[in-house]
Amino acid sequence: MSMDTRQQNSTNRSKKLILISFPIVVLFCIIGYFFFDLIVAKYCASIFKDTKIRSILKDVSKLGIATFYLIFAALCFMFFRFIKKKRVWSNRALLVFLSISISGILVLIIKYIFGRYRPKMFLNEQLYGFQFFELKGKFTSFPSGHASTIVALMLVCYFISPKYRVIYFAIAFVIVISRVLVCHHYLTDVVFGSYVAVVTTVYLKHILEKNGLAIQE
Repeated sequence: MSMDTRQQNSTNRSKKLILISFPIVVLFCIIGYFFFDLIVAKYCASIFKDTKIRSILKDVSKLGIATFYLIFAALCFMFFRFIKKKRVWSNRALLVFLSISISGILVLIIKYIFGRYRPKMFLNEQLYGFQFFELKGKFTSFPSGHASTIVALMLVCYFISPKYRVIYFAIAFVIVISRVLVCHHYLTDVVFGSYVAVVTTVYLKHILEKNGLAIQE
C-alpha cells in the first residue's frame, strides 16, 4: 500500500469518526446545559472557595493561555526552517502554531455566536444562559479557549511521539479540568473546546501531510 493510499484511508477514517462524534458531543452539551452544568459549578464553588488549592488551580489553568505557545512555535518554525534547516521540526512547529491559532479562532467565533454567561455570573447574579452575539468576558464561557489550546498542543505532541500518550493526556486533563474547578467554565464548555481542538488538529495534520509537510521522520 502506497503512502498516498495510507494517508487517504487515514483521512477517510477521521472524517467518519468526526461525523459520528459530532452529534454525540453536541447532545452531551445540550444535556449538560439542562441537567448537570450548574450542579458541577455549584459543587466546585463550594469545595474550592477561597482556598489555597483554588489558587494553585488558577495558576495551573493559566498553562492553557495560547500566547506563549504561539510565539514559541513561530520562533521554532523560523529557526528550523531557515537556520537549522530541519524540515520535519519546522513542520511540527507549523502544526502547533496552526492548530492552536485556528482552533482558537473557531472558539472565538463560537463564543461570539452563543455569548454564554460564565459560571461566576450565576454564582454572583443568578444569570444562566446565553446573550447571543456578545464577546465581553462575562459572556465568553462556551467553549473554552484554554481547553482548545492545551488539547491542540498535547495532540500534536502525541502525533510526534505517541509513546508518551499517558503524559500528554494527564497534562491536558489537569489543565482542562482546572478551568471547571475554579468556576471559569462549565463542564460542557471545556468538552466542546477540547473537541474543536481535536477536530482542527487532526484535519490540519492531514492537510500538511497531503502537501508534503510530514511531521514524522
